[in-house]
Amino acid sequence: MIIRVVSAIGGGVIDVEVKPNATVAELKREISVQKRIPASAVIVVYRGRQLDDNETFEEVGLTDYEKVYLIARTEGG
Repeated sequence: MIIRVVSAIGGGVIDVEVKPNATVAELKREISVQKRIPASAVIVVYRGRQLDDNETFEEVGLTDYEKVYLIARTEGG
């Protein structure tokens, strides 16, 4: 399935192919590669809720080409 990842800042969109039983942590790793940001800084939001790393897309109810929102947490002080 394809997940559309929309950047909350700037609105850029990337499509990421994942299996329905893939976890949010797996999506974060792929986003980190494509966006060149640490996976630990990635927050994924779907329908107004931050997704947990161990949740699968089946559990969340995501379907093909649905949008999730990427929030990149800034690190440092």
